[in-house]
Amino acid sequence: MINPSQKLYDRRCSRSRKFICYNETGDHKYFVIDELKNWLQAQSYCREHHTDLISGITHINSTEFKERVEEFNDQHGSSNLWIGLFREIWSWSDGKNFSFRHWDPDSFEDEASKTCAMTTSNGKWSSDTCTDQKPFYCYDDKLILIKESKTWDDALTYCRTNHRVLVSITDRHQQRWVEERVKMADTEFVWLGMRYTCTLDLSFRVSDHSVCNPNLVPPKKTVRCESDLAVAMKRWRVVQKG
Repeated sequence: MINPSQKLYDRRCSRSRKFICYNETGDHKYFVIDELKNWLQAQSYCREHHTDLISGITHINSTEFKERVEEFNDQHGSSNLWIGLFREIWSWSDGKNFSFRHWDPDSFEDEASKTCAMTTSNGKWSSDTCTDQKPFYCYDDKLILIKESKTWDDALTYCRTNHRVLVSITDRHQQRWVEERVKMADTEFVWLGMRYTCTLDLSFRVSDHSVCNPNLVPPKKTVRCESDLAVAMKRWRVVQKG
């Protein structure tokens, strides 16, 4: 988030703020949106109507950007504005660092126990408690849907023993691949190989394709960080009308 004095600081993604989009092409590059949205909703809006939330030091330090923010504050009053900066608190079980994220912007839940990732009915990602049992995806040279329900840890062990690892989604192509496979599941949610990281002193990063955590807030320092906590995808139902 950037404040009226154009200094950067962090706030929970579930809060509603105005925000700044940018365009890669065209005469006008920066657009301050006079609407209140949480961080993920703001990112979705920018990706639908422009390119993305403003991201990168080059943009933020540009004269045009600073002038646009000052102009908006003069016209509408000083506002704290969302930008495309986030604190990464999720990691893939195979140890790889992929910036692609596909969180559901409407799935915010302030429950620190939901730290394993799963797919949802609209093809986007949400999270749940890792000890719940769900089907899951293994991955070797191809994506394999395992219809047997297991906890996230048991699913990880199964995939490592029989295939390679729980699936990691690296780009939009693989995301579409997973969305097709989830239609064959017998349950509504399927585990992915993503899990919440307990470490709280992670650095900030900027990525045009990354988003902050949609479902969780970092555990309070007075609360024990749960290590047995994961993301799953909900089975997409196709309904034919008429």
